[in-house]
Amino acid sequence: MKNRILAAFLAVIMMLGSLGVVVAGATDVNYYEDKFASEAEKLATMGNAYATSENKLYELYFDEKSGELAVKNTKTGEILLSNPYSINDNKLNPNDKGKLLSQIFINFTTITTGQISTLFSYNDCFMNGQQTITKLENGVKVEYVLGEKVREFLVPLKISVADMDKILEQIENVNDQTTLLNYYSKYDPNETNADGSYKYPEVAREMMIKLYPICETTPIYVIKNPDADKTTPENIIKTYTDYTMEQLYADYEKVKDETDTFSSEPKPSFKLVAEYTITNDGLVAEVDASKLEYDKTRYYINTIAVLPYFSAAKRADLGYTFIPDGSGALVRFEDVVGKNVQAIISGNMYGNDYAYYQVTAKNTEQYTMPVFGLVNNSINNGVGYFAIIEDGDSLATINSEHSVNYHSAYATFKITPTDVYDLADAFSSGSASSNAINVTASSNYDGKCRVKYVLLTDSETAKQNNVEGSFDASYFGMAQCYKNYLEANGIIDKLKDEEINKDFVKIFLETFGSIQVEEKVATFPVMVHKPLTTFDDIKEIYKDLKDNGVGNMSFILKGYANGGILSTYPTSLNWQGVLGGKDGLNSLIEYAKLEGFEIAPDVEFTYSYGSTGWFSGFSNKDHGVRTLDNRYTTKRTYYAATQTFERTGGVAISTASFEYVYNKFYSSASEYQLTALSVKTLGSDLNSDFNKDAFLHRESSKDKVVTMLKLLTGKENENKSYNLIVDAGNAYSVPYAKAILSASLDSSRLLYASESVPFLGIVYHGSVEFAGNAINMEGDTEYMFLKAIENGSALYFTLVKQNAELLKFDEQYNKYYSVDYKNLRDIILETYKEYNEIMKDNQNKYIVAHTFMNSSDGFDVKRAEDGKALDNSLVVSVEYEGGNGFILNYNAYDVVVNYGGTEYKIESLGYAQYTVAE
Repeated sequence: MKNRILAAFLAVIMMLGSLGVVVAGATDVNYYEDKFASEAEKLATMGNAYATSENKLYELYFDEKSGELAVKNTKTGEILLSNPYSINDNKLNPNDKGKLLSQIFINFTTITTGQISTLFSYNDCFMNGQQTITKLENGVKVEYVLGEKVREFLVPLKISVADMDKILEQIENVNDQTTLLNYYSKYDPNETNADGSYKYPEVAREMMIKLYPICETTPIYVIKNPDADKTTPENIIKTYTDYTMEQLYADYEKVKDETDTFSSEPKPSFKLVAEYTITNDGLVAEVDASKLEYDKTRYYINTIAVLPYFSAAKRADLGYTFIPDGSGALVRFEDVVGKNVQAIISGNMYGNDYAYYQVTAKNTEQYTMPVFGLVNNSINNGVGYFAIIEDGDSLATINSEHSVNYHSAYATFKITPTDVYDLADAFSSGSASSNAINVTASSNYDGKCRVKYVLLTDSETAKQNNVEGSFDASYFGMAQCYKNYLEANGIIDKLKDEEINKDFVKIFLETFGSIQVEEKVATFPVMVHKPLTTFDDIKEIYKDLKDNGVGNMSFILKGYANGGILSTYPTSLNWQGVLGGKDGLNSLIEYAKLEGFEIAPDVEFTYSYGSTGWFSGFSNKDHGVRTLDNRYTTKRTYYAATQTFERTGGVAISTASFEYVYNKFYSSASEYQLTALSVKTLGSDLNSDFNKDAFLHRESSKDKVVTMLKLLTGKENENKSYNLIVDAGNAYSVPYAKAILSASLDSSRLLYASESVPFLGIVYHGSVEFAGNAINMEGDTEYMFLKAIENGSALYFTLVKQNAELLKFDEQYNKYYSVDYKNLRDIILETYKEYNEIMKDNQNKYIVAHTFMNSSDGFDVKRAEDGKALDNSLVVSVEYEGGNGFILNYNAYDVVVNYGGTEYKIESLGYAQYTVAE
């Protein structure tokens, strides 16, 4: 009795909690018919505000009948809606309208058929009244049930008598036992009376067996009415027993028959919980993947899309979406409309995950910043938002969608790791066949998918309405917002005067150590190590460059230990004898300390290129990443000639091994007075590990990489700390990086993208040292020189001092055909002197303005040859704190620019410098 009273009390509490607090709800709206002239008209149907930000600047509204959200700026009156208000202006069918009214998309696969489907929160939840709404102090929690409106009760529909007896044994109250059994019919054709005779006549026994053949051997209970409410029997089972849904499924599997009338395949149903909260700068949307409920035996979730139409713009509106494609890219609405196309431009955060067989065969720039945004210039003077993915970023795909009616930007999150394999690849390295198989992980991501939306306001509107701390509705305002966000969270900070060299900009010089080649000794072929750049060579290069006006040099030493440029895993450091060995390194360290320049040996933790030996405690077999079909995997490199990814031979190492490896590495590295390390791939590559014994989703793997970076920088221990140099600069690595190399200074320049913007430079310049790709490895050095100015980057060269011709014999390194120092020397000197002269005073000065100088925007820009006005976005200006400004001409012809009362004639791929008037 005590347990029953407690259960009843808890049931009441749970019911009240699920209902939430009653608030003024939406007025009656016909969502498929009613038309609205503006956001304000739509907002008027949503009732009272659900929550207000602490600073009273923003109000959050919520429509309880559709799930739509609205955020209102209380000072400017600007309103951003989660869904378009104008769907009934278009000739759309109800399904399309329902999609546009949805805040959540769930894309899933039916395991038995392989069919991929999508459910939408309005069509498949709110229309059926399957939502549960709870008012929060600062927002609203919505429990969505998308799919068939069927509640799964903890009540067996069919169960063996033996298994039912186990349940009954736990029910203390006899009356409750009887109540439970009253819901069932017993089928036991072999049940006997006390005298041994059958209890049921022959005709009844035959009927039982015909209905449920299993009962001839296994007595069963069958629910009398499968469609009846089962709350009472469920409460009895829950009150007294520890019975679970997993046990219910298992018990049914023992007794199911093909003749069961209630065992038909159920329709998909997914329970999802989302929270929408108001903040002092906008909105936060969060989906907790750990609270997802669905039948994992029948379905797996591919992706979840969060607020896919937040602040969506109409097809005819003017404005753009921003995506973090490389340095950043804009997709202007008018450009897409002008091309008369519909398009979705997508990119996965942090590049390819090589734990998968299937990788994207595109030569595109990497998405390193988990951000996106939208600006609509057709509303007021411009409104919009800037979104930051705060959790689940490594699983995110960022989308810029341009449909027949609307423009939008949003993130989808990959919840279940899935892959597609070609059977031919399992047996040979031949071409792909049509024998593809799908493989799905047994484990889902169970963390948060969290997106923060910062609302943007036109600067003039903000000023007129005394809105403080807001960011301009522009890509530059977005960059300032992200810079401010990173600073507020202690991720970056402005470089102090004592942290820079006021006379010289930074130059990074990557040198290759040794290479293994085949030689014949006494007619026998043997592999020998040949020097490319010795420790003494670095001293000579440094002195030569210093004597000719180059300063602030940082040398990256790649391939100086453990076998050369294709090195073994760094459980210990064994310096190449042909380069000078241990003594050569120590001599260089002392020389660098005396001269005041930096050396950073490159250490590869993410991939292994050879055996480490019997006693290293490390092996590719034990520590390699496993794919979903339990194979080892390697890094792959894109080859433009074949437009495919080719395996490079570097075995991917599980991040689960990093902490173990660090201890071994550190015991060896600590023998030397090194102050810096190059750990490039810790900033550029992020791989899952689907090893069944140590399963790591990409988010878990990201956490392991961060721990490794903390260890190397001394933030997780009391060991010696190193200044770290990383590649690409994936966002999670930035807090621990002293410098970033191979950062994207340009976008991928995709077909439907409009312009590349220096978003990365605006955010990082003046706070983090970074450089683009090695200039001598670029196809157009003049173009990249301008990109360096536009982003405010450092300079970067890759070089060798001797035997450069040997690189052409290595499949991985034969692309380095322009690295010979004797040929590069004059280029380095000329480039550095010019760049240092114009940029040394800007090193810790923020970029304060960036503008496309088009004639349509009021700029006097003409082609020098014929005086034709230019409107092609290929002339830009960038300005730094302190008044230094540059006009950059990316055109293939000379231009004349009249700016600030001065005329500048700028040659093709040239620049002009000016001083910003105070």
